[in-house]
Amino acid sequence: MQNRGACASVVLAVSLVLVGLRAAASQPPDVSGSWVLVEVMPAVINLPIVGPVEMTTITALLVRIEQVRTELTVERTYCFQEVRTAPPLVTTVIPDRFVASLCPFPLTAWLEETPQGWRFVQPLCVDVRGARLVDPEHEALPTEATDPRVFDQDGDGHPGLTIHVALAGLLGGDAYVVNRTCTALEGWVLEDGSIYGAIRWSSEQNVIAARDPLLLTSYVYTMDPDPTKHFFLMRRVSGPDLCLVIRNNLSSLLRLPPG
Repeated sequence: MQNRGACASVVLAVSLVLVGLRAAASQPPDVSGSWVLVEVMPAVINLPIVGPVEMTTITALLVRIEQVRTELTVERTYCFQEVRTAPPLVTTVIPDRFVASLCPFPLTAWLEETPQGWRFVQPLCVDVRGARLVDPEHEALPTEATDPRVFDQDGDGHPGLTIHVALAGLLGGDAYVVNRTCTALEGWVLEDGSIYGAIRWSSEQNVIAARDPLLLTSYVYTMDPDPTKHFFLMRRVSGPDLCLVIRNNLSSLLRLPPG
């Protein structure tokens, strides 16, 4: 009887240790705190005079995450947005005033444990700029500056949001736009602490007024068919003037993790 009791005690002790190990193994990583988030979204557009052009939109944001186990609250602040084209016949400048006017709402995201590691999931987010819609995801965007849903979001005295466009050195000027961008992020928490993964996105933009009538043509994005080109990357950040640091070090921030 004493031997049986000793064996039972050993079994119980081992079981408790194993339970403790499993609990430790399932503890989610700590992703709370401050991050830089860079989103890379490549597409092809057809522009007047120029024709098809590869256009990659790179958006940089500061992100603050609050975490309760696997549930995350994500607060975002836009730093800047760049538009790169190939061939470089088209220049689109997103003014700082445009970016400063963007006020993204907090998002809910979460972590999921999988056999491959911890997965980061941020579900569909719909951002409408330059217009107020009752149904932001499905309602058609305004096509005219006189549409009552349009408002001067960047406060420069013009409808919608102002961007500057130059086409092949032939024409250029300010265009006033409304835009809807939808994004969803799914990635992995990596060993170095960064988060990397795929971005699913769509974008619509209507030019509702322009200095040059030739810039009034709105265009449609066609997604680049290579899924590996659509990605996001999150890295820890700290210090002052973070947006300037990110802009000056964008190439190094975008270095891809091994594999």
